[in-house]
Amino acid sequence: MSFLNTATKGSISTILWKKTRFVSSTIVQQQQKRSFAKVSSLSLASKKRRGHKISVVTAYDYPSAIQVTRAGIDVILVGDSAAMVELGFETTQPMSVDQMLHHSQSVKRGIEQSGSSHSPLLVGDMPFGSYEFEDTDVALRNAYRFVKEGGVDAVKLEGGTAPRAKTAQKIVEGGGKLFF
Repeated sequence: MSFLNTATKGSISTILWKKTRFVSSTIVQQQQKRSFAKVSSLSLASKKRRGHKISVVTAYDYPSAIQVTRAGIDVILVGDSAAMVELGFETTQPMSVDQMLHHSQSVKRGIEQSGSSHSPLLVGDMPFGSYEFEDTDVALRNAYRFVKEGGVDAVKLEGGTAPRAKTAQKIVEGGGKLFF
């Protein structure tokens, strides 16, 4: 551009600035037009009341989460079955809370970066040994970790015993959401 005089340079930069501003404002307008539908426990209850089916798929990693989100699935479960499917263990028992948080974070990033206007409910499966205690505060602390560190919307417990109901009650009273 050294061969251009200053008047021409000024005109070109003005045009480029206006074009960039136009493109930027167009992108912002498009993003504002795109509605963002977050699946919640309330929207799932509404769907059930109306007799519509609720879709749930298990995902353990970023690329799977992107595809599941783009498919419009209602709920993504980050299951402790990742121990067998992803990590090669024979059972789910070796899975730790830290490993589950790692997988939950990966799936959360996949949901957020999918480019979809749909966001499924993300449920983290609390692994064996993370909530089966008489002291229900341990379970509550682990549930908080899933929400705060793992980015999940709800946690999943297994078992229908009276002690499990006590644990579930403690988590709900502590502000957590459960998925059975």
